[in-house]
Amino acid sequence: MKIGVLADSADACARTLVAQIENLSGQPCPLFDFSATAEVRVEMDQAGIFWDGQKLEEFDKILVAGFDYQEPLIPRAVASVDWSVWQIDYIVDEQHWSFVSSVLRDLERRGVYLINPWGALQFGFAKARLLAELKRAGFLVPNWLCRNEIPVVQQFCEEQKRVVWRPNTGRAMWQLFLDKQRLHCVDPAKPPVLVAAHPEQALVRGYVCGDEVLLALNCSAPHMENFERMEEVWACDCGDVADELVRAVSSIGANWAQVLFVEQDGKPCIYDIDVDPRYGWLPPEFRSYLQVSLARKILGMPAPGNDVLPVPARAERDSLFMRRMLVTLHELESTKYAEDAPQD
Repeated sequence: MKIGVLADSADACARTLVAQIENLSGQPCPLFDFSATAEVRVEMDQAGIFWDGQKLEEFDKILVAGFDYQEPLIPRAVASVDWSVWQIDYIVDEQHWSFVSSVLRDLERRGVYLINPWGALQFGFAKARLLAELKRAGFLVPNWLCRNEIPVVQQFCEEQKRVVWRPNTGRAMWQLFLDKQRLHCVDPAKPPVLVAAHPEQALVRGYVCGDEVLLALNCSAPHMENFERMEEVWACDCGDVADELVRAVSSIGANWAQVLFVEQDGKPCIYDIDVDPRYGWLPPEFRSYLQVSLARKILGMPAPGNDVLPVPARAERDSLFMRRMLVTLHELESTKYAEDAPQD
């Protein structure tokens, strides 16, 4: 079986996955660099699609990693760019994105098995559409609203016990929707935000590939009880809802995704499906297990199982912060809410 990976060559997870596939298969697994700075020659015509001289149609499977769908008429949200003046880089960025997307669509048309196909990458961009389609297909989703009118959002918040929010497009984390967020984010002149009923328990991450849940992870928030601790991650069993998670991913045309959910009445209540999972943040043991499982699944091999590649009971998430710096930050933040804190 001939496998390739289409990704940014600077993506450490993509490079590691390539190495895993090569170790398991004994065959080369080329990484085709699609970054805007890559010096590659790509030709696409009736004869085929050639990437640096290699014909992509000859590959049985190509995994696409790190290619974010973007709305063609909306520039990327880059904080360092002043969009009040004309930006020629935006046109270059759009042309590059359009070219790579054309390659993906043409590969799918020519019968190459993509992980994930173009339609799935497009589907995962607008989360309101995703939740609406999941509900229409019979899956359980939270009560949600996507609006930018303050009275409408305020009424929704009053009807729920607690509310979480996130931007409607792209990749983001659900977080508590407090008065500060409501006053800052909700405005007719701003893009609509997505708000949903707060889950009663912590959200679970289920990593689905094909017809199998490779790994399900639960997380606990950082705390400073007894000693400072970063976010902890541990594996959990989602056997009762695994089939529903697989069906949900398949319903949007994806074959590799992270599903964010909580279990309600024996069913998964789905908050998000990420069709291009980022897992570099996972503790090394879980990251390694997931990559080996994904590589084996791509090659048509059975998942390794905990007896082959043990997963720890719990592991702490890596952090770029120095521990002392983190404690200091906690202490500074806590003084803002102390009753005896100095007032301006």
